[in-house]
Amino acid sequence: MPKTLNVGMIGYKFMGRTHSNAWLKADKFFDLKARPIMKVICGRDRTGVMNACSRWGWSQFATDWREVVNDPTIDIIDINTPNDSHAEIAIAAAKARKAILCEKPLAMDVKQAKQMVDAVKKAGVVNMVCHNYRRIPAIVLAKKMIAAGELGRIYHYRARYAQDWIVDPNFPLVWRLQSKIAGSGGARGHQCSYN
Repeated sequence: MPKTLNVGMIGYKFMGRTHSNAWLKADKFFDLKARPIMKVICGRDRTGVMNACSRWGWSQFATDWREVVNDPTIDIIDINTPNDSHAEIAIAAAKARKAILCEKPLAMDVKQAKQMVDAVKKAGVVNMVCHNYRRIPAIVLAKKMIAAGELGRIYHYRARYAQDWIVDPNFPLVWRLQSKIAGSGGARGHQCSYN
């Protein structure tokens, strides 16, 4: 029987749906050394997280992220919350010796990011920031070609990622558009990474 790892995911809305879909398909798409088990999904709104639990196939739901982080049966904490809560959850998860996946941006500022890095180093836990586009086949191929020297010395590159979801004047003022929660970059946030 293959090894399994129990996932506790904190956050269930837009990125939570995206990560739930990824957890559902990860062992079907990739040859993994361990099979992820979607154990618990967590969110503050009981009705919302209960619906997400049912829709995406999680085993159970919780409304307090601390319960999930402190659950001894959880191996991985997947953080999909508003940006201003990433550091607190990740540091607690590191102290609980959980592997950590943290949605971008890692932190609200460099000081928080350093605290997170120090916590994961001290705990010796596996961790990463979710920059999921680096796993897209075209990006993986480009990385292999660069590493093999097939493209020569690269002096410059340009990439563009365009979204139009916030240009609608009727779009609500969600947390991603509030700098106190999302960071000074607003919807863009900060680009920090650890691992």
